[in-house]
Amino acid sequence: MSAGILAAVLRGNLVLALAVLAILALRRPVRRRFGAQAAYALWLAAPIWLAASAVPLGAGTNVTAPVVALMMAGAGPVAPLTRGTAELAPLLTAIWTAGVLASAALFAARQIQFVRALGRLSPLRSEPEILRGEHRGGGPMLLGAMRPRIVVPADFEVRFTGLARRLVLDHERAHQSRGDAAINALVVGVRCLAWFNPLAHLGARRFRVDQEIACDAAVTAARPNDRKLYAELLLGAAMEPTFPAPFGCHWPPAGLHPLKERLMMLNLVSTSAARRRVGLTLAGAVALAGASAVLAASPAPHKSTIVAPDWSAKPTGNDLARFYPGEAAKANLDGRAVIDCRVKRDGHLENCKVRSESPAAAGFGEASLRLADYFQMKPASLDGKPTAGGKVTIPIIYKVSNAAAHP
Repeated sequence: MSAGILAAVLRGNLVLALAVLAILALRRPVRRRFGAQAAYALWLAAPIWLAASAVPLGAGTNVTAPVVALMMAGAGPVAPLTRGTAELAPLLTAIWTAGVLASAALFAARQIQFVRALGRLSPLRSEPEILRGEHRGGGPMLLGAMRPRIVVPADFEVRFTGLARRLVLDHERAHQSRGDAAINALVVGVRCLAWFNPLAHLGARRFRVDQEIACDAAVTAARPNDRKLYAELLLGAAMEPTFPAPFGCHWPPAGLHPLKERLMMLNLVSTSAARRRVGLTLAGAVALAGASAVLAASPAPHKSTIVAPDWSAKPTGNDLARFYPGEAAKANLDGRAVIDCRVKRDGHLENCKVRSESPAAAGFGEASLRLADYFQMKPASLDGKPTAGGKVTIPIIYKVSNAAAHP
């Protein structure tokens, strides 16, 4: 089971890395020619490609081969094994899981720290849907993921008046109407799952920049005569450094380089509606083309399902004694597992996955994956189908209770 999880994680991270590289190469030329919204839409390719990488192919009809009954040759303790690649899978899976949990805890701690720094939140008298914090400085923000609210600093009504106030609030309302806060929460989730992938974190930072630029474009497109004031508001916000909330959208830009990108985009003439539509179509085409490529690169469906395998080799009782779950052996516990495998050209098994095991969590599924290396078929199965590329489902019964009667 852990080997299958590890393979899915590695495959997903490879696809994610390719998606980020493709988007990073396209985002600036697409933004210049087709507008900020098209560049922001390009990031849809990442989740679509990831979803394509998780699509199971070649499932076919499930046909089970005859039961393989194995009996341990001796009731003694399980012999120590040399740690191989397959045996590293549970350790690597545990490390990945620990990294996911640690990353999630870090993001949660950052969010809690950020919210506490705001102090008590209370509704504005003039606009009750907006919350005012006790902090000073900075601009408004969209806080939260599922039910995001606009939060402003305590001195907001003094620092932002008239048109300036309307512009900065329009920016946050643009985030709110498009669901950007929830999208940012999903990005945090992907970063946790891909905590060891540097391109995932780089992509997340560039994504937030494109998100802000898209909001800038939406506001200035509605108020083209106010671009200069809007740029001044951006510069003023940059003078008050802070870190963005993981769950939400924050007005100040994160760093000098993103600010330069945003200010440069304000100088561009608004993209025509026709060109924006072309850009969005292009973004969709990139997402679909990449997903098709991922599906095409997926392992081919199994050519056949073998229902009557002709085994040239099977695990022996001594092999079973090496892999029999230790606690189960001590408790004289019998078990059963069913595994799905693909058959290689030489008749050995590969890409095995546990379909079921009982008793649950007793270790018989993992033992079956280790024992899979000891199975080998003849070049053709008894049901007349070729072995190479075929699929076989093997039920394995484990017995230890009568081991003493079978030395």
